[in-house]
Order: sequence, then structure tokens, then C-alpha cells
Amino acid sequence: MRKEIRNSFSFFFYRQLMTTIANPDLIVTTCGRELDLSSTELVIERSNSLFSYNIHKLKSGEYIIAEKFYANPFNNRYILLNDEQIEMLKNL
Repeated sequence: MRKEIRNSFSFFFYRQLMTTIANPDLIVTTCGRELDLSSTELVIERSNSLFSYNIHKLKSGEYIIAEKFYANPFNNRYILLNDEQIEMLKNL
């Protein structure tokens, strides 16, 4: 079982790396969906010298939180959220 988890985990990051190299606008979310950031609306853009934190809105109404780390792009994360989850975040 551990080997299966490790292999699927490695495959996820390999697929994310290959997608990012081929087209930087194509991303793989933490839930495994492949999406194109070029067709999204940038809602919030924040950055400093270490990382950027952006929120993109998809045409479907879902949102993506994109965390990009300049020093190590292997730590980049793309988290897919729906409207209800965004509303919950606003109230925190």
C-alpha cells in the first residue's frame, strides 16, 4: 500500500512538472485537475520576494489559489475551491 501511495504521489509531481515545462499556463491542481490559467480572471494578486499568492476565477465559477515559490518551483501549489469554500474563507 505504501508503495502505491508513493508511486501515485511521484506521478502527480512528475505530471505537474511536465505540464509546467511544456506550457506554464497549464497547471495541475492539488486534486489532480488540469486547467489552463490563461483562460481565467485574475481576482487577487499578491507577491513578495519569496513567493506569489494569486486567486484566479474560472469560467465555471470555481476559484484557484495559486501559490508560486520563486526559489523552488517544485513547491508550487494550485488549490481548486468552489464558491462555498471561498465564502467560508472570507469569514475567517
